[in-house]
Amino acid sequence: MGDFSMARVVICTETPVRKDTCRVAFRCATERDRCGLSHSPLPHGSKPPKGIGGWMVSRIPAWVAGAVFLGTLPLSGAVAQSAAGISRQDVERGMTVASRQRRDYNPLGVRLGAFTLNALADGGPGFDSNLLGTKSNKTSDGFMDESASVSLDSDWSRHGVGVSGNMDARQYFTNSEYDWIDWDVGTYGRYDFSSRTNAEARYRHYRDHLDVYSIDVQSAGISRPVPYDSDEFQATGTTQLGRVGLVGTGMHRTYRFQNVVIGGVPNLVSLNDFDTTIGALGTSYAFSQGRFANVIFRVQDISYQKEVSRGRDSFTWEVLGGFTYDFDGVWQGRIAFGWRERSYKDPNLKNLSGPAVEGQLTWAPTLLTTVRFNVARTIEESIRQDAVSFNRTAGGVGVDHELRRNIILSGDFRADYRQYTSPTQTAFDGIFTATARYLLNRNMSVIGTYAYSRRFEASNGLPEYDRNLFQVRLRVAL
Repeated sequence: MGDFSMARVVICTETPVRKDTCRVAFRCATERDRCGLSHSPLPHGSKPPKGIGGWMVSRIPAWVAGAVFLGTLPLSGAVAQSAAGISRQDVERGMTVASRQRRDYNPLGVRLGAFTLNALADGGPGFDSNLLGTKSNKTSDGFMDESASVSLDSDWSRHGVGVSGNMDARQYFTNSEYDWIDWDVGTYGRYDFSSRTNAEARYRHYRDHLDVYSIDVQSAGISRPVPYDSDEFQATGTTQLGRVGLVGTGMHRTYRFQNVVIGGVPNLVSLNDFDTTIGALGTSYAFSQGRFANVIFRVQDISYQKEVSRGRDSFTWEVLGGFTYDFDGVWQGRIAFGWRERSYKDPNLKNLSGPAVEGQLTWAPTLLTTVRFNVARTIEESIRQDAVSFNRTAGGVGVDHELRRNIILSGDFRADYRQYTSPTQTAFDGIFTATARYLLNRNMSVIGTYAYSRRFEASNGLPEYDRNLFQVRLRVAL
């Protein structure tokens, strides 16, 4: 089958509302290991009682009790590892540290007839040195994070259906006004017409938020998380004609923001409610195994729901061309270049245009080390009243190292540069994340994470700041 991942990347990365870089990198550092062990694309808790005793009592019953039980299971560590040895799958072409299956440590899930149930829950304490992302008068606090994920997928040899849900929550010990709870639930179905042609439909509902230290939230003068609800509908069809692959994708997504009340004064964030519809057509040509040329055409319509904001409606088109290439099994890359233009309904708003870039490069210098590079340039929506959209250029490098079969070390650095045209403003953020994962057995793992973020440069009143986060989590999986 031809390579269609570039078309899907374009659709995914163009979602107009994003979490801030710091939160994304910090959470991705702990989510990537979830994906590596039981792949899930990705998130209730209440304010903990004051006092150490009350906090401990409130946290013991659920996941800790289960963890204590699962922790008594035999560790299948070094003994099983040495007995199993290295399989052909461990060293096959294109295998990375994150994608390598660890047969002695992978959660098995639960077989339910022709379906498999996978689930996990984790939680742990952490410390945030700068909740609001301010340069002075910093507010620091400890917190508890909890997350859970569950999925039920068919094991049929043809066609496929599934449902899944995620939850992610944080409660600060003394600053409960900054607590948040995110969750999402969804389902999908795939119909296989043949081994080369299929159609797939997906639906997902999200409850998410924009972080306090996001540039948009800060510039809007809001000092609280901004929650929003979103519904996403997506349909995709793929086929292959000899060496040529074809893909068509359509997606419709709604965004509904909740007004934030601070000191009795409402911030009318709901004025930014909008719907977006995206369509993409892509083709690929296979030169040989693992080597493809790609071309993608994409359009996007953004329609605001409140009459006062209708001037922000826009239409975007873009064309990208590139390749997916396995050079020698050690270097693998995917890159696409093109052009993007966005025009607005209000003639007083300046249209945006410029180059579009999407790229990933993977280098595996050894079987135990993987180096990752990525870059993307997009246009995204803003919740600010004085700015509609902005150009965003993001890139990074990451390293994964398998110190032992059950000890995975990761380091990531990401840079995020935003350009606003009206008013003219720029901001440059960077974040470094270090993560260590210790796999105790199939059902339990311990994850330690440190993240340092810094706004290196900002113009026209945007605040510069730095921020440290520490966290330790215990994960339990089926």
